[in-house]
Amino acid sequence: MDIRSLRAKAGMTQRELAEACGLGQSAIGNYEAGTRAPSLDVAQKIIEAVRAHGVDVSIEDLFAGAVAA
Repeated sequence: MDIRSLRAKAGMTQRELAEACGLGQSAIGNYEAGTRAPSLDVAQKIIEAVRAHGVDVSIEDLFAGAVAA
């Protein structure tokens, strides 16, 4: 599941998710657009933020589409 889908499922705006993670809104926009990838620490903060809004998700779910090089 991608970050945009998780955020939408949680009913959060980019700004709300960014604030919950201690990031700027542009960082969330970049992650959603695929121009940047979150670090593991940031990914964990995103997971915690959407879980706080009732979304049951794991770190594995967030990176399910990633392919190891």
